[in-house]
Amino acid sequence: MELGTIAPFAVSLLLHFSRVGAFFAVVPIFGRNKDSRILRLVLAIALGTMLWWVGDMYVDPPQTAFELGVMAIREAVIGFALGFCFATIYAMLTIAGEVISMEMGFSMARTINPDTGTNATVISQLLQVLGALAVFMLDLHHEALVIAKQTFDGLPVGKPFDYLPIWAGIQEILSSVIQLALRLAMPIIGIMLLVSSGTVLIGRAVPSINMMEFAFGLRILMALGMLGFFIVEGMPFVVASFETLFSRVAVTFGG
Repeated sequence: MELGTIAPFAVSLLLHFSRVGAFFAVVPIFGRNKDSRILRLVLAIALGTMLWWVGDMYVDPPQTAFELGVMAIREAVIGFALGFCFATIYAMLTIAGEVISMEMGFSMARTINPDTGTNATVISQLLQVLGALAVFMLDLHHEALVIAKQTFDGLPVGKPFDYLPIWAGIQEILSSVIQLALRLAMPIIGIMLLVSSGTVLIGRAVPSINMMEFAFGLRILMALGMLGFFIVEGMPFVVASFETLFSRVAVTFGG
């Protein structure tokens, strides 16, 4: 087989690798440390090859290497945007945990997150782990791969695309994630406001009480108790939020 015959298939395979590789470079899977790079690379090559095999295996080869580079960058932009959307959705519970930690006085209680290698509050890491378990329990990681496959149907590999709908979709997803995170944290914020009001009244009524020590312990106890309650009661809200956001991602990328 001549090189001219192989070139269109090789170009298509390279562009598939560019999009899928950029996707796995951003999406929160296997952590974000250096140890996961080989796993990400292997997964990107495997998934890129499968999507190339079942998708458009033929792309008209460009005339110059510069054109090929532009096409690869274009595919990488789509992959980065898709991975960023899923990373933003995954960060919904992290944002809620940061707000709750600040309200209950745990904003300084930070540990190294083994997933990202950065400092994070204890409550934020707890909700992040619960969110990851919910994703696997609901098979949403499979849904993410389905959406990644659908991007090749809505945005054909090697073809130009309009970035404005994607940009508008990312803005909508980001604003929705922040809104849903605040809605998830709002019950505990309201309870903390009531606790603060109550401790102020107690401090005015009984001046001899050491309110600094009493109020801090009471806020932590109430916040942890309400957090355990709302994790169970609020799980349907979290599930519905994940499903809605995944649907918006699919629509954003032509699914």
